[in-house]
Amino acid sequence: MIEVEVHQQLRQLLRQSPEALWPHQLTMARMVARGLRLGRSTLIQVPAGGQHRLSYLLPALMWPNPTLLCATAPVQAQILGEEIPWLQHTLQLHKPVLQKDRWPDPDFQGLLLVDPLDWLQARLRKGSSQVPTGIPLILDGAEDLEDWAYQALTVTLEASHWQQLRQIFPAEAEQLSQVQVNLSLQLLRRPLSRCLLHADEQVHLDAVLSLVTGYPGWLPDPWDQLRQRLCAEGDPASRWVWWAETDRETGRLTLYHSPAALHEWLAPIWATQPVVIIGEALDLDRQAEAYRWRLGLPDLTPLRFSSGEDWIRSGGEPLPSLSLYLPRLPLPNSPLFREHLLQELRSLIPQVQGFVVVLVSDQPLQVQVGAALAAEFGSRVRVNSLFPGEKGILVCDWPYWLQHKASLPCPELLAIATLPFPSMEDPRVAGRVQYLQRTQQDWFRQYLLPVAASQLQRAVAPLRQGAEAGEASGLPTRWVAILDSRIVARSYGVALLNALGPALRIQQRSQLFV
Repeated sequence: MIEVEVHQQLRQLLRQSPEALWPHQLTMARMVARGLRLGRSTLIQVPAGGQHRLSYLLPALMWPNPTLLCATAPVQAQILGEEIPWLQHTLQLHKPVLQKDRWPDPDFQGLLLVDPLDWLQARLRKGSSQVPTGIPLILDGAEDLEDWAYQALTVTLEASHWQQLRQIFPAEAEQLSQVQVNLSLQLLRRPLSRCLLHADEQVHLDAVLSLVTGYPGWLPDPWDQLRQRLCAEGDPASRWVWWAETDRETGRLTLYHSPAALHEWLAPIWATQPVVIIGEALDLDRQAEAYRWRLGLPDLTPLRFSSGEDWIRSGGEPLPSLSLYLPRLPLPNSPLFREHLLQELRSLIPQVQGFVVVLVSDQPLQVQVGAALAAEFGSRVRVNSLFPGEKGILVCDWPYWLQHKASLPCPELLAIATLPFPSMEDPRVAGRVQYLQRTQQDWFRQYLLPVAASQLQRAVAPLRQGAEAGEASGLPTRWVAILDSRIVARSYGVALLNALGPALRIQQRSQLFV
């Protein structure tokens, strides 16, 4: 069986190259090989970093049948430049490996590397045959799968697309222009530049949509995509949301037509091929039920190596605890929060000699914190910068840190101003919550809480790794300061703290840095 062959080859390889050792390498490799042999879908939650890649690359290269690997461009560059050549040379593996946005040939028996967004767009577009069904899929980086799917299913209407429509329907050109102007003026009166369209605003679009859906001739994208979507039988409007983004300086309007939920659109894809989905901190629990429901995933074999009690070293010892500072501050919606937040930061940062990261998602508050810290600590402070310096103070939002943390120094102090709950001011979030409310789902525990827990785990992962390195080499202790008191004042705080894994909790600043 391929599981036995993979196990033997990998064990021999790890003996020769102990630097590639990861405690769960053999277990995960057997699970991936078993999924390929049986055609059984698997969901694997892994720690941060790329140490797990060997566990799916070796089975994929040893499996004699065609295989599809979805990974981002940086990951593809890494494995094509290092891991795959090393495996091919060391183990004399000869399976063809290609990097392409579509299946090269019906008789291709190799490993195809494709970008996840390209694959999703090909599978979600009706009539597309760029990627055949039935081929086992390994998808790495599943912590971003929800965003990729949302992006693939969103139709975007910009100013140039309205001009296209006026050229196709010259008799209605004036009416189309008036709709565009009226909608822009109405949305510019809204306080937020990004917002869901209200019913009275969607009325402006009705005539345009009737024109598009009733036209029998050829239409360019994105109008053709929109027509197919609106004409689909049994496709109620409640499954979609319209939202807009306005540029207040230029008056430019961009409209988006997005799914209210993803599971209905993704479930048919998973039914056509076995999948091995691999990601970091996907859910609060091992079964990943909330994550699976949101993505429409079927019953599959779950495996988790990454959080809470599962953090075990190769020697069988638990990983060192995170050092958590959890002071009691006014809640983030209090007018006193900003003052107390700055007071804590001014007290914490001087105690640290190395790199500091301050996570602030609220844009006005981020500007205020950046300015206040710059006045206190001078040129050490950078806002959303890729070059903060080894002893710099980086003030950034959650998406920025999660995207760039791998290329930045490991912080000695990570200060979290507010918990990373998806913001209801984001129309994409508001649309999903409205859908869950309409369908009588627990929108907080099925969506907001699991997403916040996942973001927390991913944000602190570099400090977890830094704590292990520091314990071995005498480097400074890594601290996480959560300055949002909801984590200790609300019942859901227990779930968030458990998601962070083993942690040494400290509530008095005097106990820090001793």
